[in-house]
Amino acid sequence: MSLKPIILVEDNEKLRRLYTDLLEAAGLTVMAVGDGEKAIALLHKVNNPQLIVLDIMMPRMNGIETCSRIRKLQGLSRCPILFLTALDRPETLLECLLAGGDDYLMKTSPLAEILERVQYWSRRGALEDIDQRRERAIAQLEGIVAQMEDQARARAGLEATSDAASLDLLVEFVGSRAGDFEGELLQRFGYLAGLMESALSEVVVASPAGKRFLRKLMLRTALVDHGEIETLLENYERIATQSGFREGWVRGCNQALALELPQRVRLMARLGDD
Repeated sequence: MSLKPIILVEDNEKLRRLYTDLLEAAGLTVMAVGDGEKAIALLHKVNNPQLIVLDIMMPRMNGIETCSRIRKLQGLSRCPILFLTALDRPETLLECLLAGGDDYLMKTSPLAEILERVQYWSRRGALEDIDQRRERAIAQLEGIVAQMEDQARARAGLEATSDAASLDLLVEFVGSRAGDFEGELLQRFGYLAGLMESALSEVVVASPAGKRFLRKLMLRTALVDHGEIETLLENYERIATQSGFREGWVRGCNQALALELPQRVRLMARLGDD
């Protein structure tokens, strides 16, 4: 049996029992608790454990907060903290290391791999260069997270640029043709929805993105009173079945087919770029 205990913090009782049995069968001493508060209370009694294996998702106090509080405990000799998690997002793993964790392992990993990593961190040799290895892992994850954020910003910028170009074209078209359009509110609303969805075949009006685009189209045109916009969008699914809306929808679809050639070319070019 190992002289120093391993503290296992896992709120799922079945997993807690499974990991405890796995580690004890390998000759390790395990003290298992179900949440972060119990782990911190235990550390006031056992202030120098061999290793702490810490789940992330736990009630009341999650694993990352628990790790931060453990690292701040006065008089606690530093021991490795291994996060055991079902979350593989780089930003989550980075948060684990920044909170004071030393390593992480997916719960989906084979039990043999989990045992191997726990045994590795239980050995005294694992503490050699621990800070340098942790810093390298943090730097690597920070690079991955920064790259992901750059890619997300680039995608958002392209989408915003494309949406703005399409919106300008449709506003221009409505301004040139809709002066002779008169009808009830639902007909005008249906007209804009039909025009939009017919002209931009990749847009589904009932989707959140489609409603955001339609809101902008209504705000930029004079066909629908601004005070009615939110009510119309909130009740879109019900309104879309009404005859007045359908009449306007058909007219909007038909007018979209009559877009002047330069405008259709510009719209299709935009879709092709996407």
